Amino acid sequence: MEIQQNEKDKKSKTYLMILIGALFALNVGIGINLWLGNKEKEELKTQNLTLTNDKKVLQAELDKQIAELETMRSENQGLNEQLSEKDNAIQEKIKQIKSMLVKGKLTDAEFKKAKEEILNLRSQIEDYKNKIAELTQKNEELTNENAGLNETLTTEQARSAEKDKAIESQKKTISIAKRLHASSISAAAVRERKMFGKKEVETDKANKVEEIRVKFTIDKNSISDAGDKDLFVKIIGPDGSPITTKMQTTKVDGTETLYTERKTIDYQNEKQDNVVYCKKQGVYPKGEYTVEIFTEGYKIGTSKFILR
Repeated sequence: MEIQQNEKDKKSKTYLMILIGALFALNVGIGINLWLGNKEKEELKTQNLTLTNDKKVLQAELDKQIAELETMRSENQGLNEQLSEKDNAIQEKIKQIKSMLVKGKLTDAEFKKAKEEILNLRSQIEDYKNKIAELTQKNEELTNENAGLNETLTTEQARSAEKDKAIESQKKTISIAKRLHASSISAAAVRERKMFGKKEVETDKANKVEEIRVKFTIDKNSISDAGDKDLFVKIIGPDGSPITTKMQTTKVDGTETLYTERKTIDYQNEKQDNVVYCKKQGVYPKGEYTVEIFTEGYKIGTSKFILR
């Protein structure tokens, strides 16, 4: 009986030990499961924090690229038209990235895609920068080329102007050289003496003047144009007024000038003696008179005489 009781006690102890072991194993299992669950939650929390922080990094990088782009556009406004195609593509890319980052949370795939697009944007902006440098260099080359062409043009214009000036000077020299010249000019008052036949005599008496005789020689000029030449004689009285009763003028040095008498000669480039008579016109006061001779718009000689 005692032996049976001992056997029962042994069995009870064995069952108790098994139960204790099972409970212990169960507790360990529950503990492990709790630990793994907490670890997983921490990992998910850390992952979400990393994704959030990385998203901020992506946004900061996007803002940086946009700021750099705006600076380049502002500093190179003269190239906007030439860069419009690349600029439009970049703006489209920025719009696409913004639409990706506007979401609250990004999956791994979305984050990876957004990162790739920002890298692509960076590449596009770098290409944009290189294009600006290329266009700027071309513009500088064109500016230098234009400056060279302008300098050459200015030099040629100066050369042409100098040549035109030389030609004009030569023409002026020839024109002056072609001018006629009157020499041996003498002017005197004359009257007709009827005693012992008609005879022209000089007088210096103002009250006896009938005509003013002007003698002169047109000198030889081999380069002057041959042909008919109108010679104009102008007599100026002591008071400085032209002696003439007619409003007859000729242009001298670009200004209309009154003259007293005109004579047309046939000039053939040889020395030629001439006489012009100016008929009495009114009363001749006493004093000094001036005689001027013109042809082809310029003065060719002058002389003086006195009446008493």
